[in-house]
Amino acid sequence: MANKSMSEPADEAVNKPVAAIDSASVLIIRDGAAHARHGTLQILMVKRHKNVRFAGGAYVFPGGKLDPADRALEKASLKKADLKNSDQDIKPEFLGLRYAALREVFEETGLIIGTIDGHAIGEGQRKAIDAGYRASVLNGTIDLKDFQKKTQVTLDMGDCLPFAHWITPKAYPMRFDTRFFLCVAPEGQIPSPDGREITEVEWMYPMTLVEESDGVLMFPTMMNLKKLGQAKSVTEALKLLREREIVTVMPEVITGDKIRFRKIPETAGYDDVDQSRTRAATDLEKG
Repeated sequence: MANKSMSEPADEAVNKPVAAIDSASVLIIRDGAAHARHGTLQILMVKRHKNVRFAGGAYVFPGGKLDPADRALEKASLKKADLKNSDQDIKPEFLGLRYAALREVFEETGLIIGTIDGHAIGEGQRKAIDAGYRASVLNGTIDLKDFQKKTQVTLDMGDCLPFAHWITPKAYPMRFDTRFFLCVAPEGQIPSPDGREITEVEWMYPMTLVEESDGVLMFPTMMNLKKLGQAKSVTEALKLLREREIVTVMPEVITGDKIRFRKIPETAGYDDVDQSRTRAATDLEKG
């Protein structure tokens, strides 16, 4: 379910735009060993199974489509006098997507961005919760509300910070309205793939992945890695996030005789990338 945010347009013209599906995608970061050029900042990437329908074989961020129950649960939580889970004056378009983001992180990586009785969740607790409940959340046997009740986990929306907002262009046959969030990895917890849609999880340096990737990143993934890679540590990434205004991006597809590229607003704060090295979701579907 990770990063279902963009899909390449079909060759045929689309007469009527399809509705964009609400979705969440999460950039999980930590400080690792120092890289000679890129500092200590690392991001958790997941690799989608080559046979899944959308973006098979791609390296993406954890994420997926909004479940209406996620939005309802977030709204209910915001009614409580809980400052950590307050709306923090975030833009309205990000409200209702944070629980979806945190659920997808648990489903796809096993990480729990939350607390139990106000205390951080260590690897031992995480592993036990993973073994007892992850499969049930994945197959829909229990929803997020039941998960929190059974495990006594409080998912911390305040740790799920708005990072970017991308909407698939209207000409595309499959469209997503994706809110990207930034989360600092829980200390000591060890991620693992779900074994179904996700086959690998790996900590990577954002700019190393951008520089070395050739055809395993979709355009929005590469662009947001490049934006994140402007920082060299977790502290710097959080500082830059506080200083920036989030500008909604709906790429404009420019097609000529020998060129095809996607144009985004300069005000969105992204540097240029080599778009010839990105992959279309439809290409990835073919494995």
